[in-house]
Amino acid sequence: MKLSPIIGFIIVLLMPIWMLGQEKEHKLMLSGYVKNLHQIQFVDNLDQLQWTTLVHNRLNFAYAPSKGITMRLEFRNRIFYGDAVSNIPGFSDLMGMDNGWVDLTWNLGESEHMLFTSTIDRASIKYSKGDWDITVGRQRVNWGRNLIWNPNDIFNTYNFLDFDYEERPGSDAIRIQYYTGDFSKVELASKKGRVKDDHIIALLYGFNKWSYDFQLIAGIYQNDWVMGTGWSGNLKNMGFKGEVSYFVPRKDYMESNNVWSASISLDYGFKNGLYLYGSALYNESASDFEGGVENMTLSEITAKDLMPFEFSSYLQLVKEFSPILSASFGAVYSPTNHSLIAIPTFTYSLATNWEMDLISQSFFEFEKYRSLGHNIFFRIRWSF
Repeated sequence: MKLSPIIGFIIVLLMPIWMLGQEKEHKLMLSGYVKNLHQIQFVDNLDQLQWTTLVHNRLNFAYAPSKGITMRLEFRNRIFYGDAVSNIPGFSDLMGMDNGWVDLTWNLGESEHMLFTSTIDRASIKYSKGDWDITVGRQRVNWGRNLIWNPNDIFNTYNFLDFDYEERPGSDAIRIQYYTGDFSKVELASKKGRVKDDHIIALLYGFNKWSYDFQLIAGIYQNDWVMGTGWSGNLKNMGFKGEVSYFVPRKDYMESNNVWSASISLDYGFKNGLYLYGSALYNESASDFEGGVENMTLSEITAKDLMPFEFSSYLQLVKEFSPILSASFGAVYSPTNHSLIAIPTFTYSLATNWEMDLISQSFFEFEKYRSLGHNIFFRIRWSF
């Protein structure tokens, strides 16, 4: 279903104005940020260096016309300028892609080295009464438990290398939640995409047992039946989380195979400000695509294919040196081709609502002892 840019922008412009015109007791909230991200990219020598600049703006509107109703409208505007626009084939088509039932992404301006794109990634109405919550529209249905790999996150699978998109994608969905107790609920969610087989409908039951939060899920995931479970709790002083999903082809799609996807994680915070996180992934539908892990940066992943390898592991160390300065080092390793992604990060708080980051992503394959590429990012963010 295609919504024209003209109609979309009428909605974007008039909805906040209509909100402001309501009675004062109705609560209107506005938040967002502006970020400037510079990226330097090269493979194994600086002669191949390429650079791209991204200006990223987000506006989040929330309006509560009554106690039980909340309306959300959130959109992101991005201006890309530099080598990525001109050198990556199909870059504008990739950035302008919208997988929702309604197309709410528009490329508004384009030249050889510049692209301006705008996306509405949240547009929903939530109704709450008693133990019931019902949400309709573009929203995030987050069923994941782990930080990096989420086999249970069947509605909004995200690429963890896309660190500049903290909000993560949304789905055009209906979500019904019924809280059966203080620590238990039943949830039904249904999503419709634009293409024929892009539909998901699933049921989740969440409950607490032995000081752990558990969930059971079952439903239809595109061409598969899906069943899964997830948990989060503690092993003594360590956080312990996990997710398992099992995908079985439906009768009409018998050419596919049954697929297991499972992840597990442990984390621990030391008294000296050091934080340790570790995770492992088993991905039965591994697709060892040509070119290796460096292609993951712009790749679209799914809940049943979170990595191109069967086994992957992740380790992260985070150190807070002061309230305004922290650093981390993360590494993804797979025994397949001995592939490695190294991700060091430095974060510094310049002032209230101002933050600066230096981030690197380096890709290696040690089976052939070669560097696959390096991305260095410098980002300044102002939040409001």
